[in-house]
Amino acid sequence: MAKRDFPTKQEIESAVKSVLDADGTERKLLIERSLNCYGYAAAELKDRSCESLNTRLKSLTGVVLNEMLASGSLVTTDDGRLAPPRPVQETKTGLTRTQRRRAQRKRAAERASKQPKYPDTPLGSALEGADKKYQEFRSGKLSAEKYMTALRRALTHAISEAGGEFFEELSMKLLLSVYGGLVKRNELTAGPDDNGIDGKLYIEDPAGFKELVFFQSKTKLNERAYVSVKVVREFLGVMTAWGATKGILITNAHFHRETKTFAAKRSNLLLIDCAALMELMFSHEVGVRSVDGVWHIDDDFFLKCK
Repeated sequence: MAKRDFPTKQEIESAVKSVLDADGTERKLLIERSLNCYGYAAAELKDRSCESLNTRLKSLTGVVLNEMLASGSLVTTDDGRLAPPRPVQETKTGLTRTQRRRAQRKRAAERASKQPKYPDTPLGSALEGADKKYQEFRSGKLSAEKYMTALRRALTHAISEAGGEFFEELSMKLLLSVYGGLVKRNELTAGPDDNGIDGKLYIEDPAGFKELVFFQSKTKLNERAYVSVKVVREFLGVMTAWGATKGILITNAHFHRETKTFAAKRSNLLLIDCAALMELMFSHEVGVRSVDGVWHIDDDFFLKCK
């Protein structure tokens, strides 16, 4: 089968709007519905491993959803669903409709002519901010300690802006790097019926012992937010029900003190908070790269679907 290009941002936005319920749709269900509009056969989307077409499309759709939310073409309802914006009455600006459209086209042409290094999106802004700090450090305007602090903060921000689907993929790639050749099979299971499990790793050690590892990624918009003990209790329940031998909870924020206490009593449960996540990303060079001996956000890793 000939290789096809990924759907464009406009095609994804069109697909999202075509399957969006007027009163709102749960995010994961909206992504699943959108995937069915891209023209791929069910067999092509069956594989859910880390590098699969299904995973790439979900990640790309998630990024576009975030951009639609940022632009106001989607809104979040009180119960967390995504919905079309309410129509607002057009305000008077002293210009005719034709004049406003001409002004909009002119501004769009000016932006396009500048050919920015980063896209004009929340994620692009986060990456651009990190690059500015990098340039400041290289020019001697920023100390190494302050630069690394700013870089870690920028990474946390970029993960939030890239969206939950991207973080699930990042988590899987990180765990694949950690476990290496012990992983015999992997599957990203995130979806409307995932039972709180974002991914599975099937592991076999040299002696032949086998393990089934579940993980769940919790993306927080605020790096100071906390994951509650309720989340880890529910996660442990699903692990037990489905026969997982180990479970890993990963967040770009923090775990509540009660959550840590609860997990510490379970030898098969591991918590990875923002600080531990950063250390693993640097140790395995996932999402970051060394440029002439200096750490920098891996722009391609975050923008690969753009």
